[in-house]
Amino acid sequence: MKKNLIKIIILLLVFAPQALTASQATADLAGYILLQVEQSGEAWYVNPESLEMHFLGRPMDAFRIMREQGIGISNNDLNKIPIGLLAYTGLDSDNDGLSDALESAINTNANLNDSDADSHSDWAEVSSAYNALGTGIMPIDLVFSAKHKGRIFLQVEQRGEAWYVNPEDNKRYFLGQPADAFDVMRQLGLGISNQDLFPNNAQINEPSTEETPDFKEIVTKADNFDLRQIEFLIMELVNQERLNAGLKAVEWNSELANVAREHSEDLALENSNFTGFYKACDYPIIHHEGNDFGYYNSNRLNSRDIYYYQKTGENIALVSAARVTVRYGEGDPAGAELENCSSQRNKWDEEFRVKMAMDVSESVKLEDLNSELGRRSLEFGKRSEVEAAEVVWLSELLLAQDTVRGWMESQGHKDNILTQEYNEAGVGIDYVNGYIISTQVFITRATCGYPGGACCKESGYMPYCYVPYSCVENFCVN
Repeated sequence: MKKNLIKIIILLLVFAPQALTASQATADLAGYILLQVEQSGEAWYVNPESLEMHFLGRPMDAFRIMREQGIGISNNDLNKIPIGLLAYTGLDSDNDGLSDALESAINTNANLNDSDADSHSDWAEVSSAYNALGTGIMPIDLVFSAKHKGRIFLQVEQRGEAWYVNPEDNKRYFLGQPADAFDVMRQLGLGISNQDLFPNNAQINEPSTEETPDFKEIVTKADNFDLRQIEFLIMELVNQERLNAGLKAVEWNSELANVAREHSEDLALENSNFTGFYKACDYPIIHHEGNDFGYYNSNRLNSRDIYYYQKTGENIALVSAARVTVRYGEGDPAGAELENCSSQRNKWDEEFRVKMAMDVSESVKLEDLNSELGRRSLEFGKRSEVEAAEVVWLSELLLAQDTVRGWMESQGHKDNILTQEYNEAGVGIDYVNGYIISTQVFITRATCGYPGGACCKESGYMPYCYVPYSCVENFCVN
């Protein structure tokens, strides 16, 4: 008997495993990624423990399924396994051959090609198993590495980043984003015939790629969301709140919007690790602290050469993009998980807020943040899978209204919207697994004292600039 239940938090973009089979591979294929050379190069991952084969499908499928097969590992143990490098896609800010996502995972500086300033690039040190953050070599343990070949590990002390230990060389390869997981799959996959892959059924048909109706609807809607339209709608609604309060509207600033969009994208990438419509419970989280291009909003603005402000503020929101009804069977553990999901998530959110408020330093806050991200990623992997029965999508206008309504019902966010001296703002949003994440950055524009701007001049004072900049020939310079 099937039951339907409305999920409180809605999960949409990712779909259920495409072809989990009961077939098992032989022990000599344990941990390998296998490519069907007689078909179209379809890929399978062989779990080294159960020997069950998991069809990897498209980039997002490969990323999700490979992460689902992962187990937690401490940084101390992970550092025993040498790092293997591929030609990863993705941003490489310092052009050192290591993507920014990979550098975040190993804690090197994505903006410096030599993080420890020892005249050796990060790429050269990582590829040679040297410490890219200090002296000496990494604590490599080849016996430990060989013992865990074929495993997928999740960094529980950071953000749950995933690594695949290649059985061919016992090195670990980064599974950072869907495109990275797909690159690993294609570059490290072992070609295999149908006879060897399926000895009892050598004439196997190509794995089914038929999409379920839910997935067709989900992908179409996710691709068709006009994110820029939602950004402008949020801006209009915020300005309407200001006008209703007797304040002037803030002007749109595209540079602020770009910074806001980057933070929303970073949050979306984090949340991809522990959200998904096919699970009975997920654990979305948003926060002002940043791991990648600035700890707080002001740091992020400065990292993008924006200094022309006297005051700044930031609002963030995460809202569901749809209402989903899910189906589960009589006696299915998913029922209890769905019932307890909201209370568990609220408990974790409150614990996280209290912990971050009590932390006294940025480094401690980041440690606690990364620990929380790892916890949510691991717990998400344990949740039961559910089947989507009905999906009702929200419009761009409703999503914008939900976002601003949430801000106006929170005193701190409302205060930012109604701060009189703010005169410019930008909104940046991103979509992840059924959620819209919105960031709005406000500033009071400075008329002087910032780098490249005119020096400030007050009666009775020498011309000056904001520290640490200096006034040279009436302009502020480093």
